[in-house]
Amino acid sequence: MYNVIEKSSFQTLKYVLNKIWDLFYKYYFILIGIYFLKSAIHLSKFHSISLTSKIYLFVLAFMAFSAYKDMRNDVKLIPFLVLAVPFFLFLIYLNKNGYAMWGKILNWQIGQRIVIDLNPIFSKIPFNDGSFARLYKSETLTWFFRMVYNNGFVLPALLVIYRSAITRDLKKMIRYALSAHIVQVFLITPFYLTFHLQEVWYVLGQPDGLDRHLTGAAAAGTALNCFPSMHTSITFAMFLLVLREKDKLFKIFMSFFCLSVAFSTLYLEVHWVIDVIAGMILAYLTVKLVDFLMAKIQHVIQKPLDRFYYKKRKTSYITITNYYLDTMD
Repeated sequence: MYNVIEKSSFQTLKYVLNKIWDLFYKYYFILIGIYFLKSAIHLSKFHSISLTSKIYLFVLAFMAFSAYKDMRNDVKLIPFLVLAVPFFLFLIYLNKNGYAMWGKILNWQIGQRIVIDLNPIFSKIPFNDGSFARLYKSETLTWFFRMVYNNGFVLPALLVIYRSAITRDLKKMIRYALSAHIVQVFLITPFYLTFHLQEVWYVLGQPDGLDRHLTGAAAAGTALNCFPSMHTSITFAMFLLVLREKDKLFKIFMSFFCLSVAFSTLYLEVHWVIDVIAGMILAYLTVKLVDFLMAKIQHVIQKPLDRFYYKKRKTSYITITNYYLDTMD
């Protein structure tokens, strides 16, 4: 009798624990959102914390709360973590060392002979300076677009990768990362090595829209690499991929952010109109290239993924009644 009661209690406990785990597995994104929202509200009281940092936390909370419709419930958690954690570490390494590597490329590039100088050509094309984007200017708009531009090179990609991790979608994480910097760096570098083009404000002798207080030599180097606009190509690629997501609020927010980055390059006199258009074309081609590569790779590794990564799919058998056969005597 005691063994029966003990066994029953154990089964009840196991059932309760499984239910708790199922709830956590399904809704843990809410806990993540609450954590960042609580942190954002707490830090908003301190004036010493920058407004940008406070906005980051609110955005991270929003990203988590918007994850429900895009959650992947067909993947195993442990295999996902085994694959996702090293991938995250790789992205952290790139984020930490990427600017240093890019700086070395820039220093090397400055010392090379100019192949094609686009400065005199682009400056003579009507409306190519993006003056229409500056028909109305204000301190608030300038502050907003500076913040957007300064965070628009890396943050759009990091946000969508972070949200994809919450939804347990490793495929999206890889697709976003490849479509952003990883593939684009290789595609865009030949343009930067071939075409010499500097920022609009520098070529036209205007004040720096970003107010970076650069010296003459620093400005000449910093203002390089305009064609195509990589701020635009990165954010527009993220925009194209975000349109595939299910949550409408997430799509609206990220679309606004990504397109604002592209517009900020014109408002702040950083890029020429042709730079922005070329960046959009590069983004589209990059997304299509990544789609092609991932389709090819998935075809090769689909069987191991089905065995190791995905949960076993339940097969449903549906009996379809043939009306014509049933009514024929």
